[in-house]
Amino acid sequence: MPRQRLQPRRSLQPLAATAAAAASPSGSSKRTPLQALGSFASNNFIPLGLVLAIVCGWFFPAVGVAAAEANAQLVATVFIFIISGLLLQRGETAAALRATSALAYGLLAILAVTPLAAFGVLRLPLAPKEVALGLAVFCCMPTTLSTGVTLTVASSGNAAVALLLTVASNMLAVFTIPPLLSLVLGSGAGVANFDAAALFRNLVSTVLLPLLAGASLQAVIPGAHSWKKNHRKLLSYVSAVCLCTVPFMQVSKASAARLPLTPTTLAMAAAAALGLHLVLLSANLLATRLVRFDPDPAQHIAIRKAVVLCSSQKTLPVAVAVLTQLSGVLGAGVGFAVIPCVLAHLIQTVFDSAVVSRWNAREAAGLPAMG
Repeated sequence: MPRQRLQPRRSLQPLAATAAAAASPSGSSKRTPLQALGSFASNNFIPLGLVLAIVCGWFFPAVGVAAAEANAQLVATVFIFIISGLLLQRGETAAALRATSALAYGLLAILAVTPLAAFGVLRLPLAPKEVALGLAVFCCMPTTLSTGVTLTVASSGNAAVALLLTVASNMLAVFTIPPLLSLVLGSGAGVANFDAAALFRNLVSTVLLPLLAGASLQAVIPGAHSWKKNHRKLLSYVSAVCLCTVPFMQVSKASAARLPLTPTTLAMAAAAALGLHLVLLSANLLATRLVRFDPDPAQHIAIRKAVVLCSSQKTLPVAVAVLTQLSGVLGAGVGFAVIPCVLAHLIQTVFDSAVVSRWNAREAAGLPAMG
């Protein structure tokens, strides 16, 4: 693997850093308040969209229920993964194949070790029970489709390793999620009629095949690769809108069924999601201190950043795709199961953005970024 340390792209700053930049005096002297607000909304389009989706779905459920009855959830999920496949960078993962220890640790942590937290989550005193179930499902997911890579780049980490962990874990998860959920849902959640084989077939058709289809478009269609580069931001917005529509529809169904959603429920779900992420992040920070990813100290730190970030995060799109498939088992209660997943996604994004900002500040001060 080339001994080249990747530098952060300023357009991919973490959420906390972009918010701080938007509020800085130097920025305010060059931009109007409306421009600053627009920049903040653009940089945080997904978090703001997810919050808006939950609020609108709960208070205005008619549209979401109608969309769900028209099977719009399936269409949105397929589009998310087609676009995700299209946005993959060809050739970037090849450089990471020699980082065998990083790949072995990352895939084991993402697909086998961190899902064990689901058994602990199910024992939490969360009400209604679908809240704990949704967070347990979130534990069994692969790493994020874009956030891990984005934050790795922003921290001057090894983006090639992060990208390979992202691609490999999301493809392998199609095979690991059904048996994991069969154990989790059967043991602690009491979902006796869970069909792991049906879930596997649905994951193949709604996640794996669309992801491969999107990736293959770059090779099959002439000019697709350059078109993607020129319209990357537009594609990201379309994917984000599709992602937001799924929890919107699920929460709308829960609201239409008049299921009780209280501030206490939201607060407890957020606290559980924060606690879960702190456990995963702390465990990976401690465990990676015992592994030498590269003889070069600088490369070791760059790879370690990628491994820690990717191994501590879970993807929301696959989680909502799985929960959508479980709607036949959970009924309208699946709307409650989606909420902690959305909260966990928001919390891990904000928290890890702050972690990356701290790493960058320590390095700027001449201190080691990680202990």
